Amino acid sequence: MTVANLQIRDVPNEMHDELRRRAKLEHLSLREYVLRLISRDQQRPALAEWLERVHQLEPVDLGAPASELIAASRADRDVELLPERRTS
Repeated sequence: MTVANLQIRDVPNEMHDELRRRAKLEHLSLREYVLRLISRDQQRPALAEWLERVHQLEPVDLGAPASELIAASRADRDVELLPERRTS
């Protein structure tokens, strides 16, 4: 396997310090930690790719506006969590 070098210039000191701190917490070198971050990022689709997939999905009919369904669900939750809101 061939490898390439990547150099990042002008990293703010605070950001560099935080990356080093987090790498140390995970018992990794800065290089290993940053490679892990890059690897995680590459496992997710790019935003444009994700949006394209979403646009290709068929719409879902919820039977009512989503805002009404959310409000009803929250009201039900509040009745369960807040006894003073219960009606007898």
